[in-house]
Amino acid sequence: MRLFQRLAAIFAVATVLLGPAAAFAAPEDAVLNKEGYWGIDVDNGACAASMTLQGGAIFLLRAKDGQVTFALFGRAPLAKGKVVRLETEAYGFDFRATYGEDATSLYYNGELDAQALAALRLARQVRILADGRQVAAMTFEGTGFSGALDGVVACSKGEKGWWGPGVAAKRVSDGPAANKAADAPVFNKEGSWAITVSKEPGICVAQAAVSDDRELQILAASGRMGLAVASAGKNLPRGRQGLVQTDGYAFDFKPAYGGGKYVASDQPFDNEALAALAKAKWIHVSVDGRELVDASLEESGFAELLESVAACSRSEKGWWGAGAPAAP
Repeated sequence: MRLFQRLAAIFAVATVLLGPAAAFAAPEDAVLNKEGYWGIDVDNGACAASMTLQGGAIFLLRAKDGQVTFALFGRAPLAKGKVVRLETEAYGFDFRATYGEDATSLYYNGELDAQALAALRLARQVRILADGRQVAAMTFEGTGFSGALDGVVACSKGEKGWWGPGVAAKRVSDGPAANKAADAPVFNKEGSWAITVSKEPGICVAQAAVSDDRELQILAASGRMGLAVASAGKNLPRGRQGLVQTDGYAFDFKPAYGGGKYVASDQPFDNEALAALAKAKWIHVSVDGRELVDASLEESGFAELLESVAACSRSEKGWWGAGAPAAP
């Protein structure tokens, strides 16, 4: 069993430090538009509109605070290319793409500008190309795309509509107070992150509430670190490909599930990912385009927290206490 799969198994059964969970506003599945093609998911701080294409691929628009990006999820590996392009009958643009580890997913690393959104709104047919080879083709005509686009943008601004209530992101420091009686976690000076020292040798966990029923965790094992997300409400969405995005970096991970309410990265962060996380102002975690966490890290002491939980897992003393038992 890989390192962080083991941690997922250990902490999936732990009490989530959220206190009584409020009902989660998002529906279990996407709410379809009246045309029956586009569904909108309402999640923590962002909304996604998706349509299943012929052949089973999924095209997804994700909106946060009114800004829109997109992704494509295939049932088989997607053609890769140095130049990836989105085209309509009258418009096209090249863009920087990130592929999932198994190449079945493609993400646009940016936000669609007003010209691109206007072109998509008028489009009948849309194609995605990689080095001139067609990756996906989709028909927007008759699907209610314009209404879906307006809906996902409005949803991301917190507005209500046929998708249900909209949502807005919370900072980790705005989350509900943790239950300090559970496993006696020790909080950092900002009061946002708590470290729990495991009885397992070499293991410490930092956790922060990021919404009424979700918690972001940083898992540390003998100095190596990964992440996990826990739910005190509905089951977390399942997927084959995880993605962590910050304001300056993005990287993939393979999800390891510990029941329906817990998922962890199955491998530790590399040095590049750790350096990017230490500088991050916000973090977004998703699986197959479905959001798990979207939160601001500012004013939460996150950069120092990463150093602290790693030190704790190496059995070092600090504000968290004596540290984890030494690993054999």
